[in-house]
Formats: sequence, structure tokens, C-alpha cells
Amino acid sequence: MRLELPWSRIRFLERKNRVLEENYHLLSELYGENERLYHDMNHHLQMLYYLAQKQNAPEIMEYVTSISTPINQLSDVIWSGVDVVDAILNHAVSEARASQITMDVNVEFPRMCSISSDDLCIILFNLLDNAMEACRTVHKKAPQAVPVISVTIRLIHQFLMIKVENPYVHRPRRISNFFLSTKPDDSHHGIGLRNVRETAEKYGGNLEFEVKDGTFVTSVLLFPEII
Repeated sequence: MRLELPWSRIRFLERKNRVLEENYHLLSELYGENERLYHDMNHHLQMLYYLAQKQNAPEIMEYVTSISTPINQLSDVIWSGVDVVDAILNHAVSEARASQITMDVNVEFPRMCSISSDDLCIILFNLLDNAMEACRTVHKKAPQAVPVISVTIRLIHQFLMIKVENPYVHRPRRISNFFLSTKPDDSHHGIGLRNVRETAEKYGGNLEFEVKDGTFVTSVLLFPEII
């Protein structure tokens, strides 16, 4: 025997399901946004630490260290004269040295342009993190090898190119025009690169990949306003 529900009950259930569905999508969006913010937060903390160090503010340095994962002491090489860029590169060089990885840095960055510090952090830290992870895998596979990360930042006519090249062991898996992360924790597949792509698009640019001769090449093209 089929039980017929009253029309009012059906309307109530439809409305309830609609509200639940709307809230599910909202929570999913919020979770995704929080996950992305968390992914880049440590990078921003490293930047705060570097700037506090430059300004000789030990209280800020101590506070940042207390709320973040251990921060390596950064070297103080001037690569470009732009604090944010130099801080990120110095951190990467220190981290690479500790992992027996060589970094070849070639930088020509405009001192005044419209790219925000936050956006530079997102692009550079994520590209360098991925390259570092790939090189560590190479080193584990062949301990005698000395992997090299090549970083090139160049202003070419109207666009800024940020290119990172690194060796790899396992060829990255490609879906459409995107590569999946090879990190063991696949729950965060590609978050960093999605952030990079969206950041590039803010400046009318894009994110490009190339695999050639055992080298993975990631290029970000930006069209900032040069001041």
C-alpha cells in the first residue's frame, strides 16, 4: 500500500532539501576558501618574519615564530632590490641548501609595479615549493645526484615572466591543461597551482607548463602596470 504524503508535507520537505543543498554548497565554498588560505598562511608568516628582521623588530619576530612552524633563518642576499622578492628567494636558497639542492637564480624584477606583495608570495612560494618537493624526490631516488632548480624572473616588453625549472622522477599526471601534484598527501592536489593560476589571471596573465628532457618547466606570465 502506497502512503500518500499531504501536499503541505511535500512542500516542507522540498523546502528543507533546498535549504540543506544551499547550505551544503555554501559550506563547501567556505571550506575550499579556508583550505586555500591555510595553504598559503605559512608563506605569509615567513614574509612577516623577514620584514620584521629587516626592521630589527625582535618582538614581532618572536611572535611570528611562536604561531608558525619553525622558520629557517634567512640569508640576506640582495637579488632584485625588492624586499618581498628577495625574502622569498633567500628563504628558498636556504631551504634548498639544507636539502642538498642547488638553486640557479636569475632575476630582473621592476622595483615599482602593480603586483601586490601577497600575490608575489602566492606565486613564488608555490612554484618554489613544488620545485623543491620534486628535487627532494630526485635526491631520494639518486642520493648522489645534485638536483638544480632554475629560477628566472624577467621583464620582457609589457609582460613579466616568472619561470621555475626543476628535474623530476615521476612524470606529472596531466588532466586537460593542468598537472596534478605528486605529493603524498593527495587531499590537497593542485591547491597551490590553482592559487597561482587565479593570481596570474588577476593581472591578465596565465600559468603554463612544459615537460621536456626530464625537466618540468612552470611559467607564469603577468601583465602588471609598471610604475
